[in-house]
Amino acid sequence: MSEWTASPPPADEPVDRYALHSANRTTLRLITLKRDSTFLISDVGGDMPVSQQETGLFWHDTRFIRQLDLLLADAPLMALSHSVADEGDACQIDLCNPFLHLAGEDLPQGTIYIQRWIGLHDQHMTQHLTISSYHHQMLRVPLGLTFYADFKDMFTIRGMVRGTAGTYQPPELDRSAVVMTYLGRDAVLRTTRIGFSQPADVVTHQQATWNLEIHPNELVHLRIEVELRDAEPAAVFPVVKTVDDIPRTMATVQTDHVLFNRLLGRGANDLMMLCAATTDGAFPYAGVPWYSCPFGRDSLITSLEFLPWYPELTRGTLRFLARHQGTAIDEFTEEQPGRILHEYRQGEMANCREIPFIPYYGTIDATPLFIMTLDAYLCWTNDRTMLEDLWPHAEAAAQWMITYGDMDGDGFLEYSRKTEKGLFNQGWKDSFDCVMLESGELAEAPIALCEVQGYAYAAYRAMAHMATLRGAAEVAAAWEERAKTLQRRFVEQFWWEAEQCFVLALDGQKRPCRVVTSNAGQCLWSGIVPESLAPALVARLLREDMDAGWGLRTLSARAARYNPMSYHNGSVWPHDTAMVGAGFARYGFHREAAQLLEGLLSLSLHYERARLPELCCGFARRQGFGP
Repeated sequence: MSEWTASPPPADEPVDRYALHSANRTTLRLITLKRDSTFLISDVGGDMPVSQQETGLFWHDTRFIRQLDLLLADAPLMALSHSVADEGDACQIDLCNPFLHLAGEDLPQGTIYIQRWIGLHDQHMTQHLTISSYHHQMLRVPLGLTFYADFKDMFTIRGMVRGTAGTYQPPELDRSAVVMTYLGRDAVLRTTRIGFSQPADVVTHQQATWNLEIHPNELVHLRIEVELRDAEPAAVFPVVKTVDDIPRTMATVQTDHVLFNRLLGRGANDLMMLCAATTDGAFPYAGVPWYSCPFGRDSLITSLEFLPWYPELTRGTLRFLARHQGTAIDEFTEEQPGRILHEYRQGEMANCREIPFIPYYGTIDATPLFIMTLDAYLCWTNDRTMLEDLWPHAEAAAQWMITYGDMDGDGFLEYSRKTEKGLFNQGWKDSFDCVMLESGELAEAPIALCEVQGYAYAAYRAMAHMATLRGAAEVAAAWEERAKTLQRRFVEQFWWEAEQCFVLALDGQKRPCRVVTSNAGQCLWSGIVPESLAPALVARLLREDMDAGWGLRTLSARAARYNPMSYHNGSVWPHDTAMVGAGFARYGFHREAAQLLEGLLSLSLHYERARLPELCCGFARRQGFGP
């Protein structure tokens, strides 16, 4: 496996500890399955090639299976096709033999057929193998299953270098099962058990082999059961239900456009796949594989976008985040009273405090988004019990915004990390190099992002609305006045007349970061933009340097740090474009919103089963070609 290491950034630039360090020169097509907190990444044949950084079977931020590959006469099988269930938790794969030379006889490709069904349930994986032969005589052929469990922490897989790992116990082997065990430095015993429905003829430390006799017109069945265990003293996310107990009845939207219906259906199914069951209800984890855990910002935005279809998800998300709301001051995790968490991990490195995600609170936007989401949920459901239950949490979140969130008392929310192990940038664009001045020089903390001021404005108005629902007119008036003051000062400090746009941010010296970004478009979504400025802002965002045709670039193509292949400095993020499009519609620019929607719909046509990617390159759309 070839590896490369990127050159370190200049000495005056922060180091991004949590950037993904890829070890792959080539990228295979992959299958992704997920159910609750368990997920699988494999190739299209169902194998987990070690050449691919992210393949394996994962649970609790740990890779419990690194390799589980099929061999026929010591040769890899050939993948004919695969089909993933709509729910995303099972897959059927069609395989056949390559050309083989067995017992002095040539066996043509496609003589032996294997149907491989893979399904996830709770912390288990099941594989059903159905083997048939189209040879005219009985065949004797060895079927091998190679296995390997590395028990690596997700952050190690992503490229972080750590010190001494835990201890691998000698595997327990017999013909019916293999048990692999790892005792982590966190004193948690993690175990992978692979059981076989039919005893193997030979079992070694890395492979089980069955010497099969396959007769014409007869089927051979083999079931492989994988069970994952960890002996934690107490679960980080106590689960009293499974995803089977989560209500799955949701509203549907049908249009006269079959491809648009497919896009909506794919999104709904994927959302359910990403959900995990907690004591508080359904909670949407962030993306597989690197962020499959509770995320404050991502889960709140997902809940907001999906609220009209599935309010149960929003309720579970709000209750989970309220239960883990900050109550103390902790510089290592950046916890502060009232603050909403950013990321919550439960792997070995988190348990050993090698990383601060236990949970980690270093985000500037999850807290106002929590208030916005609660108010939006109430508007759709009129759930007054929820309002009374979470009102103290909303008050604590709002109090955090005007104290800890506004460090210098200028009325703007700004961030500055408190620990070297924390994130340098704490907005939705959290790459180390994504907030810059016009020259390309990186901004100094504390940083006040433009879209975050919009979130704060919307949160203050949400507090006013919820206070009104509770009959507290004076409290409502005070929050409404705070919102108006913020809007006025925001326009004074952030509006960039020459570009007819809002600057990206104010840095620690209150210097405006004069670059055009999609962040400014999210200000339309939150409603902080005065009506008089909206037409100019919409027109500016749709100019050629921002609109790539598939969606809006995160950074103008004219900016000094523009790179269409970067994570945040010129790429196109569908969720970001959708939020900006919703902002266009909010101000009455429906044709312009439709233009962005058409780009996202066209983008979906180039991905398997219309599954939109997290992001794509910001190169300009070319007629007849994909992204």
